[in-house]
Amino acid sequence: MTERIILAIDGGATKTSLLLRTVSGNVIFEKTSSGSNYQTIGAEKVVSVLTNLLLKAYQATNYSKIDCAVFAMAGIDTERDLTTVKQIIETACSNVPFTINNLIVENDVLATLIGLTKGSPGALLISGTGSIAFATDGRETFTRTGGWGHRASDEGSGYFIGREILQTIFRTADGRNTKPTILTELVLKKLEIKSVEQLNSWLYQEQYTNAQTASISSVLPEAIVLEDELAINIAQNAAKELSLLALTTVRKLEIGNTPFTMYLNGGVLKHNPFILAEFEQYTVNVLPNISFTLCNENPITYITDRALYALKT
Repeated sequence: MTERIILAIDGGATKTSLLLRTVSGNVIFEKTSSGSNYQTIGAEKVVSVLTNLLLKAYQATNYSKIDCAVFAMAGIDTERDLTTVKQIIETACSNVPFTINNLIVENDVLATLIGLTKGSPGALLISGTGSIAFATDGRETFTRTGGWGHRASDEGSGYFIGREILQTIFRTADGRNTKPTILTELVLKKLEIKSVEQLNSWLYQEQYTNAQTASISSVLPEAIVLEDELAINIAQNAAKELSLLALTTVRKLEIGNTPFTMYLNGGVLKHNPFILAEFEQYTVNVLPNISFTLCNENPITYITDRALYALKT
């Protein structure tokens, strides 16, 4: 009997990863390409990115039958988004001689959560450039909180922290902060500039993206170690926002009365031990049955697990 084949696609804003493997774990083909968030680059370019990846997988392996394919895509935030992305993926798949028995198209965070929980109650909180939380009761009901983007949301994220740091620096330069802060020195050093005026020019450059502001957040751990009071306040505010995000998501499902796991991912939670500890304390004070697990695997691993779970159900 021929072993079943699964295809996992992790379509993010900056890169797209493809993994073709057997259910027993034998990796047949893997490849990474550019981003595939249609909200960022448009539908036509996403079709091109996915088609090229799928063609390379087919040409390198000559496999034509896929038992389960999971396309975990960034940019699926509404039903309209889901419809659009499904059309994009169907177009890309039609350009390649694959026969896919079970095609799954989902928001990348939702697919990751299902891969992690595998039918059990649980939740996933991500705080990277942005922030978002999903939860499931283990009975095919899912809730989502956050993920509305940096213009209106993303509380507790790298962008949120970066913006707070910038505001602190400019307020201090104006004299509106009465307390000193090391944040100015750390940010100027990171950006290799010499003044707050140059920082303002950097912030309002033509090629600005929200990821640039998020990158500023990387100086926060050092400032906290140096016991900078304003930096500690920023970290505590971020932790409170993330806890509110997590608690709200779980409360929608009423799963907090029994033991369950909240999975944590993203650079803010992985690289800021102070924020992580504060977040866990705030959250466990409200939900004492909760436990936390940091996600240490490559994201494509959890999407592969999502495909494996689909084959079992």
